[in-house]
Amino acid sequence: MRTIALHGFTGEGADFADLRAHLPAAADFLAPDLPGHGARRGLRQAGDYSLRAHLAIIDEAVGEHEGVTLLGYSMGGRLALHWALQNPGRWRRLVLIGASPGLVTAAEREERRLADAALATFLRTQGLAAFYKYWHHQPMLRTFLQDASPAREALLTRRNANEPESLALSLESVGTGSLPSLWDRLGELRSPVDLVTGEADPKFTALARRMGEKIPRVRLSVVEGAGHAVHLERSGDLAILMGF
Repeated sequence: MRTIALHGFTGEGADFADLRAHLPAAADFLAPDLPGHGARRGLRQAGDYSLRAHLAIIDEAVGEHEGVTLLGYSMGGRLALHWALQNPGRWRRLVLIGASPGLVTAAEREERRLADAALATFLRTQGLAAFYKYWHHQPMLRTFLQDASPAREALLTRRNANEPESLALSLESVGTGSLPSLWDRLGELRSPVDLVTGEADPKFTALARRMGEKIPRVRLSVVEGAGHAVHLERSGDLAILMGF
């Protein structure tokens, strides 16, 4: 069975290398880069960053396979939800790490859209270093980024290769405020869904519990010693959770 892993904002498919190392050598595991990230940095047309463009990348990764497992982290989890709801017969399992189905009300979405637009402007005018000084100091990310390790250094090297304009376009196109809410559609998810959060990420743990009340076949896993990025912080635990 194929597993497709979708990275978060500022990340890329290579972020799943540590998880891949815990899987059997024969595992069919793909982690594509999403628009504005990794090999897809440098895209400049707004259409390249549309929700449709993101879902087309997932379609390409799925190919002719049926019954795939879709693993999504943060932004990638949000996109995985959209794809799963559009393709109900093509997946057998969702694993969502620190993910959200969006914001419920139009007022909340507009407030977030304006906040993301301001952050995009900050990226364009102040550059990556200033942006990361803010982004990497969010409490939910500190558990991974505060301690020196080869994995952390590799991730920071990849992130320093990002382009401000590409990240800004990603924020403006598929940020939480720009996409419709999926809260009312969670009951349509008929195959098993794993909601994974870190114990040092109380915001998304609370969100996962709310989501779990609406999803028919759901399991909530709170991973000890991890924050928002469970796949980076506890990749071995995640591999066990996924049954590898």
